Amino acid sequence: MDPRYNWPPQARQGYPNGQHVPSSQPPNGYAPNGYSMPYGSQPPPMQQVFPPAQPGQMHPRVVIPTRPTQQSPPQTAPQPRYMQPQVHMPQRNPNMMPQLQYPQMRQNQIPGHGGQVPVQRTSSGAAIDLRGQQQRPAQTPAKSAHRSQSFQENTPRTQQRPVDTPIQNQNQHRAPLQPQGTPAHARTPTAQSRSPSVIQTPSQARSHPQVVIKNKPSTQLQTPTRPQHAPARPLPADLMVLILSAADEYIAAARSLGSTAAMTLRPADLDQYYKLMATAMGCMETVLKKYNQTPRDEAILRLRYASLLVEETDNTQDIEETLAKGITLCNRSRLTDLKYAMLHLQARYQFKSNHRAALKLLDKPIGEADTFKHIVWVYAFRFLKVSLALQVPGRPETSSALQQLHAVAALAERQGDRAIYVTCCALEAMIHLRSSAADRLEQAQRAIASARSLQLELSVKQLGSITILIDYIDVACSIQQGQPSQEKLTALQGKVDQNVKPDNGAFSVLIERSSTNPNLTFNTGGVFRKAGDGRDELVFAWLPQSDFGMLAYYLSGLVVVTKDKGTKYLQEGHALTQAAIQRSSSFPVSVPKSLEQRNWIKVLDWHIKYTLGIAACYHEDIATAQTAMSMLHERSSGLPFKRLESYARALTYLSGMVDQAKGSLDSALGTYSGPEFDLPGADSGTNFYTDIALLAAMNRMLIIRDPSHPQHYLAQILFAQLQPLCLNHPNQSIDCAFRIIQAITQEESIKGHKTLIHTTTNRAQRLGNAQFVSMCLNYMASKFFANQVGDQPIKCARAARNVSSQGPVLWRAVAWGVCIDTFKRNGLLEDAHNCQIAFEAIRDRLPPTLRGEALDADGDDVVE
Repeated sequence: MDPRYNWPPQARQGYPNGQHVPSSQPPNGYAPNGYSMPYGSQPPPMQQVFPPAQPGQMHPRVVIPTRPTQQSPPQTAPQPRYMQPQVHMPQRNPNMMPQLQYPQMRQNQIPGHGGQVPVQRTSSGAAIDLRGQQQRPAQTPAKSAHRSQSFQENTPRTQQRPVDTPIQNQNQHRAPLQPQGTPAHARTPTAQSRSPSVIQTPSQARSHPQVVIKNKPSTQLQTPTRPQHAPARPLPADLMVLILSAADEYIAAARSLGSTAAMTLRPADLDQYYKLMATAMGCMETVLKKYNQTPRDEAILRLRYASLLVEETDNTQDIEETLAKGITLCNRSRLTDLKYAMLHLQARYQFKSNHRAALKLLDKPIGEADTFKHIVWVYAFRFLKVSLALQVPGRPETSSALQQLHAVAALAERQGDRAIYVTCCALEAMIHLRSSAADRLEQAQRAIASARSLQLELSVKQLGSITILIDYIDVACSIQQGQPSQEKLTALQGKVDQNVKPDNGAFSVLIERSSTNPNLTFNTGGVFRKAGDGRDELVFAWLPQSDFGMLAYYLSGLVVVTKDKGTKYLQEGHALTQAAIQRSSSFPVSVPKSLEQRNWIKVLDWHIKYTLGIAACYHEDIATAQTAMSMLHERSSGLPFKRLESYARALTYLSGMVDQAKGSLDSALGTYSGPEFDLPGADSGTNFYTDIALLAAMNRMLIIRDPSHPQHYLAQILFAQLQPLCLNHPNQSIDCAFRIIQAITQEESIKGHKTLIHTTTNRAQRLGNAQFVSMCLNYMASKFFANQVGDQPIKCARAARNVSSQGPVLWRAVAWGVCIDTFKRNGLLEDAHNCQIAFEAIRDRLPPTLRGEALDADGDDVVE
């Protein structure tokens, strides 16, 4: 409806308000096929009900533009008459969305006119002049203000016809046009804001919908509401490289000071070390926060940053956050090698606070690697679980470690990885050696035999330090069996002297059937390394090169501890450990690792010094034994020995041995009777605590076996407790010592007694224990040939003297006394006189309480 035409037309039948009857066309005013309606179907004009419009008012027109493909050509001149299409607004569905609030139309200033001219703009920015004098083509179709949901989704749009197309019967009911000279300022905004709407009853008060087409804002009229800040300039990429290079230099400088700071523990050295390390980690954190890197580079940096946090700090929150972000990044970017490396690091970190949780945490990556056939990582995770299980304090997870090793050995055998199989056998032997099972030594020897069956097929380079580890375990097995082997010791010493061991303790084992996917071990944070031919090598950490010699000297001293050569080995090993404690490391190392290495050297030095004290008691060197005991007592109050029961119990036993060697039998008996040496049950197995308790109980038996002793009544009780624990003991030396005590203390028939002492002597000879043989022969000569004359007593006395000549002073004195008595009885006075001279020469070396005492019936004490 245009106010410029004469209105109203002639009245027609329709609604009471003068509007026409709606046609039968679709309610949205568009043809069903999307094209424009036929001209004959246009609705007739409505009758005038409202007062006639003033000349200065103009109703807004709703222009329905064409589709972009069917745009109207621009008009060159205004037509005298034209009819705008009517927009019929259907009844609103009550379930529709609430009516939108439309903003008021803007009035733009048109240059060259004295007033404001209402201008409408389509969504594409084309202006439409509402005065009707000029009309610019619309570029984008404008949608109706209100449409039903079904129309908006399913009904096709209609095509727009040009506005200058003649329409049938257009002038039938229209008055002449209003004059065109109506001033622009007479057109009020009120007329512009009005639009046609559907018929409304008085009971339904609804606001007329408004079609608002916003103008495209002009750049000249824009006023910024907030200051426009210039975007931050990205940091140059070469600065990131400089920062990471600086971090590497800081780490290298800190590691060069690590050994010195760990040795001196001066606050200034430690502060300097931690300043350098903190600066390096700060550089890494800056790069992670400020720079955008490729996923692999970022994951590598996060892995290294997390490794430093785990090793150098106790920042639990930072460590967990860094590892979580790194694992998420690796999962998102499919970086399998770095993801496994971070899971490997996460398990090691978790083990510091919760041992069981760390072992449980490894089950998931093991299962994942096994499912996807990532064999190299199955090896890595299972070996890590073995290592962590053996480090659980108190009660190591021996069964879990053996289960993992058996799984790795079976997998390596199927894959043909011989070096991995040998490594599994070596570690299995070590675990059996540390266990308390009754057949542990047999199981260890069986594992060593399996390892040696393939050892000759592999080179030393393929096995690394595993070859020398097998020799160490083999020698240790022979020592625990009570049968030290000089041949095995010689083979061990030869390999130690080859100088093919790593400086920092890290060695690798070749994986012969490496994965064909190189991305599995491209970046692993030190878990794997590449061999010269491109195959993967699994990295292990054990002893640095300087520690192999110290450990070899210790084992050599244990093999020949009863000889002077054994004392020399121990003294040389003690000198090496003392020098290592006083000097810094020869390779760069962090403070925590340097402290761990120094603690290991201190533990080895403690054991060497303890063995020197035992050897001094054997040789009746009381001064050396007391010196060793004093040094060990001083060290036991500090780390890493503080509040450790095993070291305290070993020191208590050594003090009892020193008292017994001095002749202070009451003091030694009180020490051996302490609660720490109470005997366990018969089914307790064998371990360090059980073995040292057995030794203390057997020494008590030797002291209280005299019927005149006040505690002699306890002898049979102790014997009953010792018998199930000592007979068939894995250590044959303990078994033989108990049989000697049984022959000395138990009353049996003469035949049975002779048989027992004879079998015990043969057992001692097979063991190569000269002291046991001397004890057996001296007891045999004093028990069975004390009052006899003949060749047999003389042979037995001379045999005892020959065996005891290189033994302790005490048993040499006993042997000389037996010979003096036997030779006098058989008329060999000159031999008896020579034995008397030899006895007087060593008499002053006996303990004061033993000097001048007469021999008893069994010949265990010294004669005058």
